[in-house]
Amino acid sequence: MKARLIDSFNLIKLIKDAVISAAILLCSFSPISAHAAESPNIVLYPYHALLNEAEQSAYNQAYENSLAYNSDLFVLDMVITEAGLENAMNALFNDHPELYWVNTSYKYSVDPRGNVKKLQLKFGFTPAEFAVAQVNYNTVLDNIVKEANKFPTALEKEKYIHDTICAMNTYNESSILNQSAYSALTCGSSVCAGYARAFQVACQRVGIPCYYVTGESMGETHAWNIVYINGKFVNVDLTWNDCISEITGVNSYTYFNQNDLVFNKDHSRSTLSTQLYACN
Repeated sequence: MKARLIDSFNLIKLIKDAVISAAILLCSFSPISAHAAESPNIVLYPYHALLNEAEQSAYNQAYENSLAYNSDLFVLDMVITEAGLENAMNALFNDHPELYWVNTSYKYSVDPRGNVKKLQLKFGFTPAEFAVAQVNYNTVLDNIVKEANKFPTALEKEKYIHDTICAMNTYNESSILNQSAYSALTCGSSVCAGYARAFQVACQRVGIPCYYVTGESMGETHAWNIVYINGKFVNVDLTWNDCISEITGVNSYTYFNQNDLVFNKDHSRSTLSTQLYACN
């Protein structure tokens, strides 16, 4: 969700809200040259690469202010349109599941020409709460990564992460912070965004390139993942697999490592996510 603020020199405008998809990662980040070690051609942060210069600048500033836990309104370095800012923020959240403390809502101010001048991030925790949240989040994630790394192959690691996150959760739209990896890793319930972001951050931690995909499935707005495994890109949907498992009582892999031909029967990517890798 985003909201306009009006600087004193601006024309009075209505505040508008718009829901956007989100995610993020707690590690040093080089947005221009971050690649997977597995292949020099695999970009770890593909959404950043889809942006123009002004959008990349806003993305980078938002990332830096997220790590600094800066909740103050800050001036953007480059002129950007409202549509450009939305592109930048969507890209940031989709690339970085580890920024779980950053809400997918934000505020910004515009000048009379409609250009965005300032941005203000919103956080899901107070500074005091964040210290506790970090311990909870890191404890669970570190344990998943430790256990996954005991397996010799990337496929076995991926399957362990998939099974563990599904076993830890049930689908619940009332789950707190359900747009973040935090919900799926620490709360025992989440929605598709939480499942997908938790899977994304855990796979990234064990060296498996994993991407956040937005779109529609079963008539609903939905999120799932694309993974690069064994030399090819495949689709994974933890949410639907977990829902099937809860009905049947056994692990489901109906939506595990499938190509686009299979997924396109009941999944369709958003315009932004269509620019990610094809799964053939």
